Amino acid sequence: MRKPYFVRAISILLLLLLASTGIACSVSEKNPAKGGSLRFEQNFVGPFDTVTTLLAYCNDEASFQQLEKLVREDLDYYHSLFDFYDNHPGVNNIKTINDEAGKTGVEVDPVIIDFLEQCIWAENITEGRVNVAFGSVLSIWHRVRTEGIENPMQASLPSQEELELANLHTDINKLEIDKEAGTVYLADPGMSLDVGSGSKGYACELITERAVAAGFESFVISLGGNVRCVGVKSDSGMMWKIGVRNPDVEAENKVLDVLSVADKAIVTSGIYERYYTVDDIRYHHIIHPDTLMPSRFFDSVTMIAPDAKVADALTTALLNMPLEEGQELLAALEGCEALWIKDGQRYTTTGYDDLLASD
Repeated sequence: MRKPYFVRAISILLLLLLASTGIACSVSEKNPAKGGSLRFEQNFVGPFDTVTTLLAYCNDEASFQQLEKLVREDLDYYHSLFDFYDNHPGVNNIKTINDEAGKTGVEVDPVIIDFLEQCIWAENITEGRVNVAFGSVLSIWHRVRTEGIENPMQASLPSQEELELANLHTDINKLEIDKEAGTVYLADPGMSLDVGSGSKGYACELITERAVAAGFESFVISLGGNVRCVGVKSDSGMMWKIGVRNPDVEAENKVLDVLSVADKAIVTSGIYERYYTVDDIRYHHIIHPDTLMPSRFFDSVTMIAPDAKVADALTTALLNMPLEEGQELLAALEGCEALWIKDGQRYTTTGYDDLLASD
């Protein structure tokens, strides 16, 4: 998904005592660790226009290269499916669906259908605080934000009239899925899908599932702030240590918390990276569906869940609702916890502190 002027920085830090050569070479420990495993790491920028980090414990370098190949191939494929900026030869993707809005149904990979069904679920349980059919509004904000970054002296806000007209084309009920035919149809010709919320987490979880099925039992994937931990560190049996980034980018303390987790997904969304400035006021990319303006509830939300699909599907919604509603939402979901930050103040679900590392 091409975002020419925004490459999202990693919002969750892998606090894994990386070797000094970690990002430059695959093997970060040349001698077998305790238990016979070697620790490997690779970082690259590519699919989904974001930084991907892969860290794993494997028996040998050939095994790690097999895992890396699997991850890279799947990332390329899922990026082509979920791309809503560009068409890809031989692939009917999200942009294809948008291009055919009001014209015809588009036959797509079952992955897209499953993903869009999850989007409908997320819209329903959050009462519209996240909406995959919100593309007509979000595209306006994307346009003016890009223009404002390219030419700050001419930066401006979209008109409320333009936003309200676009909002007439965001009815998720006009997203029609025919599972038997394998097609997706947008019944409103002015409608478009924006899968910026949810697609990376969904891809991350699918990749994790395939890697586990291939026999890999101890690894972490970080896909642009969507972190998925599998198992524990096989050299020690200890859980993974994951740092949560401070949304105050000017603060001396860059890490708010260190989580100790196994078999969890950790996803952070925030308002501190993708923004532009108009008359000395920052306008970020999380748009509230009621006001059609940037949300003002929180600076960041970090969600911990059993899988990355759910975590990435809901973090935007948690930024778009009051604390009590977000806590109530997560209380109804098994194994989900969260941390909210607003002006340096922290708020959590009841089980969040149990995930904090003891040292």
